[in-house]
This record gives sequence, C-alpha cells and structure tokens, in this order.
Amino acid sequence: MTIPSLTHQPQTVTQFDLKRLVSLSNQLEALKREHTELEQQFIAALSSGAKIEPGSHTAQLETSQRRNVSWKDVVIRLKGSGYAKNVLAHTKPTTYAKLVVR
Repeated sequence: MTIPSLTHQPQTVTQFDLKRLVSLSNQLEALKREHTELEQQFIAALSSGAKIEPGSHTAQLETSQRRNVSWKDVVIRLKGSGYAKNVLAHTKPTTYAKLVVR
C-alpha cells in the first residue's frame, strides 16, 4: 500500500462514505459469522457420517497437519539470547497501515 504524497491536496472523506464503510463492515462480519456457523455445522455432520444430497455441489472433509517452529526459541537455544536480541535489533521492521473507523 502506498501512502499519498504530501504534495497533493488532501480530499475530504465524507461522513456518508465513513457510514457506508462501517455498514459494509458490519454486513461483512455478520456474513462471516453466518458462514462460520454453517461451515461448522457441515463439518460436524460430515464427521458424523452424513451423506451429501446428489446435485451440482459436493463436499468432503480434508485433513492436514502443520507444524510451526518458534525460530526465535531455536536461535536462543542454539546461539544464546544475546545473539537472538542482536538479530532482532538489526532486523528492519515492516510497516503496515490499517484503517480503523468507529
């Protein structure tokens, strides 16, 4: 994401636009909750042996495993906490921008 240049005149963000964004965010959250609930119902049903009605859509459960290694802990164990602190201190941070509308 690029940040606009300071040489351009800033535009006005209207209350209408902010209200619309909040409204869309609320709708999106409600849809996400509904989607998650329905998905969990399907997972429970399929786990219990439910069959899928014949038609154009299918569903199945796929399982996978994943391991996340805490690399900082590994470095501390192998090289010591001083080395880990030095690496962290010399690592350039990544900057993110997040819009918060209330």
